[in-house]
Amino acid sequence: PAKPEIHTLGAEAAPGGADADPYLRCPKPNWKNYAQVARWLVRMSGYGVSSTLCSSVRDACPAVGDAFGNIMSLSDGDWWNSTGIIYTYLPDLDPSTMDLWANPQMTITFTEKALGGYGRCFFTAENPPCARLTIAGKMTRVPEAEKAQAMHFLYTRHPYMRTWPADHGFEPYWIAPENVSSFFFLDMFGPAHNFTKEEYFAANPM
Repeated sequence: PAKPEIHTLGAEAAPGGADADPYLRCPKPNWKNYAQVARWLVRMSGYGVSSTLCSSVRDACPAVGDAFGNIMSLSDGDWWNSTGIIYTYLPDLDPSTMDLWANPQMTITFTEKALGGYGRCFFTAENPPCARLTIAGKMTRVPEAEKAQAMHFLYTRHPYMRTWPADHGFEPYWIAPENVSSFFFLDMFGPAHNFTKEEYFAANPM
């Protein structure tokens, strides 16, 4: 299975230093480096659009098995490190969480348009040079042995998560590297571009 490499930003970009915002130190790679641009988009994104399969009939789920879209706050590392692994923090009350319990198969979609000034998307999000990425796989609870790192990554990117109520059943979830199944990626005019899971996790977005 693909083994992710943790890529590290130079210590001179630490928060509070001369370059207080480390994300400004991660310019968009050349569009031809597909896996690298995909990793950069994940690194830079604070959230994505999730799609799960409706596990019950409810609001926005007229039938079991229909697609259900939601927003998930995400992280793949901290200020200095990028893993390419998708981590999120979900409550047991969330309909997406309930869907994942029934069927962990899902997708998460990113758009460069969401990055604002960090990206180079000057027109509409559907314009092909505005990079987009969908990762398909299985999202599951983070195992106990990985929870401390997952929470460190999530709290670093989203400090406000520390204030979320403990009685809402929040737990970290991830798409483990072995559970990534495929990618849909576009960052230029023409067809979608392919790369392997191994190429994705080896690419350096920093």
